[in-house]
Amino acid sequence: MLRAGALATKIHRLWKSTRRSLANKINGDEKWLGQEAKAQAVEMYTAEEPTPENSMEIVSGIATELGESPNGVRMILTKAGVYVKKTPAAKATKSGGSTGGGRVSVADAQQACSDAISDAGMEADAAIISKLTGKAANYFAELINKVNTAG
Repeated sequence: MLRAGALATKIHRLWKSTRRSLANKINGDEKWLGQEAKAQAVEMYTAEEPTPENSMEIVSGIATELGESPNGVRMILTKAGVYVKKTPAAKATKSGGSTGGGRVSVADAQQACSDAISDAGMEADAAIISKLTGKAANYFAELINKVNTAG
């Protein structure tokens, strides 16, 4: 929680920054209004030979050098069609917690749970199973199926 003085300081800084930005736009001093600055950013980026591994670092360096935000530079590079996106990391195998292999409708999961109980030779109580969430129904169905195959 911010103290009153700290909050006032943050508000004042935000107001000054916004006022400066608006003044630059009105006076035409804003850097990114010129095509030369955009071309310079694209040229600097492509000269660094970006890869998915170093693309973000290159953008940050260009943004610092030109006095702009990394998101602004990335937007210009994306519009120019030269931005290299970082490849998403492969999902690590979870050692616990998740039991499913994707989304399944609640009705299908509840039916799978009922079928597993029936396969075990028991009578499934539809009133109880209908109250299970899809994730819970999948969990119990897998658990019961493992017990059925083991014994």
